[in-house]
Amino acid sequence: MEHIASVGDSIEVSIETVALGGSGIGRIGPMVVFVPFTAAGDVVKIKIDGVKKNYLTGEIVKILSASPDRVEPLCPYFSLCGGCQYQHLSYEAQLKTKERQVAESFERIGKIVSPPVKTIIPSPLSFGYRGKAEIHGVPAPGGGFHMGFMDRKGEGLVDIQRCDIVDESINTEYGRLRKELASGKRPSRRTRYILWSESSYPPEPYITRTVGEKDLTVSSSGFFQGNTSLVETLTQRTIEMCAPEESDMILDACCGCGLFSLFIAPRVREVLGVEINGAAIHCAIRNIEQHGITNTGFKKGDVEDILNKLAGRGTRVDTVLIDPPRVGCTEKTLSAIDRLQPGKIVYVSCNPATQARDVRRLIDKGFRLEALQSIDMFPQTQHIEVIALLVR
Repeated sequence: MEHIASVGDSIEVSIETVALGGSGIGRIGPMVVFVPFTAAGDVVKIKIDGVKKNYLTGEIVKILSASPDRVEPLCPYFSLCGGCQYQHLSYEAQLKTKERQVAESFERIGKIVSPPVKTIIPSPLSFGYRGKAEIHGVPAPGGGFHMGFMDRKGEGLVDIQRCDIVDESINTEYGRLRKELASGKRPSRRTRYILWSESSYPPEPYITRTVGEKDLTVSSSGFFQGNTSLVETLTQRTIEMCAPEESDMILDACCGCGLFSLFIAPRVREVLGVEINGAAIHCAIRNIEQHGITNTGFKKGDVEDILNKLAGRGTRVDTVLIDPPRVGCTEKTLSAIDRLQPGKIVYVSCNPATQARDVRRLIDKGFRLEALQSIDMFPQTQHIEVIALLVR
């Protein structure tokens, strides 16, 4: 291919769209260029900072003509801190962008023509919604310390005073922790601090989260859905996708602390939760016991192994509900799900790219994609939560 651009070149680019991951896309000749913190409709002067075989990357030098989607970012650390990618977009534009990105992921990666994408569900709070923050503290050269979040390249720490996307109770506790460290208890090496909303640091080994009118016990070092204003909606929509019947046996794979199990159990014959994390299983058992649920059990172990054992015994499963980590499912896990011959699979994911890949594999095993429901659990960021319904 002819020479298009070199690192250090300044070039004017029109941004056409925003890709999954958060960067705007423009074109320089036949080459695509990815530019962070741009919006569809921007005309920008950029400096090329990466030349790859099939694409270029660049950084904004100057906005020559601003997109109508642009707003002033609320946070002074935006574009330095790695936490947010979309504070320069209006919330309406963020929602439209994410809905389109889900459709494009399933078209491109999942090879699905006209994927059945429902209108994205917005977050009631576009700021101040996060119920958990992972803060890093490092000694500063010459004494003192830096405290905050990793930068957007994951190479250094951005020292911050407060974060606009976390619940205000976390900022209050964060301020108290900074003062405590400034008074002498400084980190001698890199240290991680986990702060939960409405909770003090250090937290107890187990904390309480309330969803709907139910209190759940959660490991303070473990995972729980981050958006305090949308956990109930996510749970309701996931259970609606399962369309549970009284005679159903539900398999809740990667069940965590038993959030979905707890809410679906009263509507079905039996629930079995599977989870590899021991602390999460401990919480799941506590949660069903404290709510008087007797038709639900949990198994600790590798999902693939347990599913294969169930299939080997001929266990009847009506619906598999799975909420895997960002990397998605292995082919062996998907094959184990297929061996169980469920009538439905409800797949919850925070990564449309790996979800689209896995859904394609399930379609190839004989399932049909019925619906995709996006929920904006992560306003101001590139992340998107999607519930997929597949029917055999």
